[in-house]
Amino acid sequence: MGVIEFSGVTVAYQRTIALEEVSFGLEPGEFLGIIGPNGSGKTTLLKTVLGLIKPVKGRVRVLGVEGEKLAQVRHRIGYVPQRKPVDPNFPVSVLDAVLMGTYPALGFMRSPGKKEREKALKVLAAVGLEGSARHIAGHLSGGQQQRFFLARALMPEPEVLLLDEPTAGVDVATRRQIVELVSALHQERNLTTLYVTHDINEVMPCVDRLMLLNRRVQAFGGCADVIRPEVLEKLYGIRVLVLEEENRRYVIVGDQHG
Repeated sequence: MGVIEFSGVTVAYQRTIALEEVSFGLEPGEFLGIIGPNGSGKTTLLKTVLGLIKPVKGRVRVLGVEGEKLAQVRHRIGYVPQRKPVDPNFPVSVLDAVLMGTYPALGFMRSPGKKEREKALKVLAAVGLEGSARHIAGHLSGGQQQRFFLARALMPEPEVLLLDEPTAGVDVATRRQIVELVSALHQERNLTTLYVTHDINEVMPCVDRLMLLNRRVQAFGGCADVIRPEVLEKLYGIRVLVLEEENRRYVIVGDQHG
């Protein structure tokens, strides 16, 4: 049985359809890249996996449960939402903010103890922030904040990791470092990972499969099957070039006048 299964899923906000007849499945340990233009339903898909949004049609099954029971497995899913900078005036340390990720598992009125603090320090080391535990979270750089959010998502030791544009707003070198970090964590922790991004070149080296999404699934499969000009041009509606060098493909999205 798959870790995530969507069968004919349609999601709507009032009268606007965000996802339409979406069907796909992921096995344990798979790494899926999700690509699509703005407003294509990528974030909606992640929130539907979490059970935060209920489909108006179709079936969603995650970690063996569906329907109202999705809330029961949410603690087994790590989620890195689209980045909103941490308020620099909020006086919380990186360590204490990461420890907040333990609250759901601890239960009402219980505080993190020595065991949780040691675990948080190990998670911070895993994302390269071992030297920043006592720093104010809002004073971290953009790239460090992304690592911080990743650390929080890893605190419950999830089986599934959802990332919504984790490299948005950082420079090229930092983007590469974050992708490499996510890829390493995916393998080390045997995660099933869904990675949303606008940049298809960013994830091609590390994903098992790609989903091209524009409300409907335009394509789903391995890079060799999906990374073709005619498929990508249908997704973006503009000219696309696919180049190959040293057994690696690169996608160049042109403009409508090019």
